Amino acid sequence: MKLLISVVSMDDKIIDLALNSDFKDFEDDIQYYSAIENKLDIIITRNIKDFKLSKIPVLTAKDYLNII
Repeated sequence: MKLLISVVSMDDKIIDLALNSDFKDFEDDIQYYSAIENKLDIIITRNIKDFKLSKIPVLTAKDYLNII
């Protein structure tokens, strides 16, 4: 049951953005550009340090739960 998550689209544009990104990790690139292209407000991850270049907030799950 998907009550707490939604799956967003990923297409060639996201892959191209990720391949040409200044981020260090390709998988983080894909997550970041998927969030940007789908107009998401935040990224929730255990790996905050790899998102230093993010233009949207990046939180741990614990930090997010403390906010809501």
